[in-house]
Formats: sequence, C-alpha cells, structure tokens
Amino acid sequence: MIININYEDCRGIDCLDCLDICPMNVFDTVDDVLIIKKLDNCCGCQVCVDVCPNNAISIEY
Repeated sequence: MIININYEDCRGIDCLDCLDICPMNVFDTVDDVLIIKKLDNCCGCQVCVDVCPNNAISIEY
C-alpha cells in the first residue's frame, strides 16, 4: 500500500484534518509539513482521503 500526499494541494499545518481523524496514527508533522510517519500502521480505511478538503491524499493498493 502506498499513501500519496500531493504537497501542492496539501495545506499542511493549516489543516491537518487527516492527522486528527486517522485512527491508526499514520501521520505526523515535521517543520509544519505533513508526513507519513507510520505507514505500517495504515489499515487502508481511507478516512484520510475522505476528510481531506483539497483531495491531497490518495491511497494505492
């Protein structure tokens, strides 16, 4: 599984809806930029994809 973050569309520290809602704590921030910290924790629920207001996150299986 691959989680893609389109950084041109991601608002990073100004949004973080995905970080807040992810039940598996996959995301984190470094220097105000969203990162994938624990990819192995991802269960593929796509809640992050659904909640992103800018469609900046996608998941490939």
